[in-house]
Amino acid sequence: MALYCAAKTAAFVAAIEGGADWGVAIVHAWTDADQALWAGVLNFWFLGRVFDRVRS
Repeated sequence: MALYCAAKTAAFVAAIEGGADWGVAIVHAWTDADQALWAGVLNFWFLGRVFDRVRS
């Protein structure tokens, strides 16, 4: 996940260095697919903790 975040950060920085406005750079660096992936990771993490508590 850290490598994924680093790649997204690098894409954002490259867009800024290329002359894009920061708002445009964020919109193009963070897509719906990225949001879905991040939501899946967070759901896995927090729901896993809930199920671990229930099993204990």
